[in-house]
Amino acid sequence: MQFDWMVASYAGDGVHRDYPMLEHLDRDTVMTGVDTVVDAGLEGLWVPDHFILGPHHEEYEVWTLLSALAERTDDVDLGPLVGAITYRNPSLLAKMATTVDHLSDGRLILGLGCGWHREEHERYGFDFPDIETRIEMLDEGLDVVTTMFTEDEPTFSGDHYEISGAFNEPKPLQEPYPPILIGGGGPKMLRLTAKYADEWNVEISGRNRGPPIEYKSEKLDEYLEAEGRDPSDIDRSWLAHVLVRENEEALEAACDEIFPFPWGEEEDIDDQLTRENAWEKGQMLVGTPTEVAERIEYIRGLGFDKLQLMFMDFPDTTGMELFGDEVMPEFV
Repeated sequence: MQFDWMVASYAGDGVHRDYPMLEHLDRDTVMTGVDTVVDAGLEGLWVPDHFILGPHHEEYEVWTLLSALAERTDDVDLGPLVGAITYRNPSLLAKMATTVDHLSDGRLILGLGCGWHREEHERYGFDFPDIETRIEMLDEGLDVVTTMFTEDEPTFSGDHYEISGAFNEPKPLQEPYPPILIGGGGPKMLRLTAKYADEWNVEISGRNRGPPIEYKSEKLDEYLEAEGRDPSDIDRSWLAHVLVRENEEALEAACDEIFPFPWGEEEDIDDQLTRENAWEKGQMLVGTPTEVAERIEYIRGLGFDKLQLMFMDFPDTTGMELFGDEVMPEFV
């Protein structure tokens, strides 16, 4: 089982489910978190691809931050979770990803999805077409990116993108190119995952829309087999919120400070999250080390071998350190 950190690159400040205790964003706080989870033994660092999440609209840009993390760390995976295909032309994206792959000495995992934050697109002047079109863009974009990664004189012509002799030199260090992660749970996204991806990610809202996660996992297996791929060849990762304390008294105090808070910013989900519904509504890992480990064991039983964690008490590093000391050893 691999455990990673979803880097706190925006301030939730009481209203966002991911980092509700982070009031403001600054370099030292973020890097302290990075150093803490690396010291605790976590094996990957992921960054969301947004610009204005949270009440103060304070957020770092994903690829710039990944470049800094590539230089700060030595042996952890790095990647966007997930990059929105709508924000960057895929030919430029291929150059950016190749650069981070070199800066990290071959540690990049390229996470991509369709994008979902309508307000963000509108405020920044990005087109926000319907979901069917965005999936088509992702399909073509993945074709462009892999072409840029592998061909000497990359050329592609589609309905959404076109390149002609778009050189991408030097090529990525990883061969044939950095692993591709796709985030999403709908049928068309699962088909794209089966076609292109080395890793499938499901995040909290994707798990709570439509059929249950067991059904989605089974459909992915079917699509992989249709592509001539072995279902066991693809990693499966789960984006999880975690709040862990050494005993019930400390846990109750932390929960009283953090809960309740709104779901987040997805326009079609408005649930209020509390300690009592944290697992039911969002599969949040809230408990003592033993209780959190039991939840993780359940997730592993569903076929997921990697968790990207968001520590809800951050910038307090108590949860990070306790997770490394008392939860992770249960999965060695």
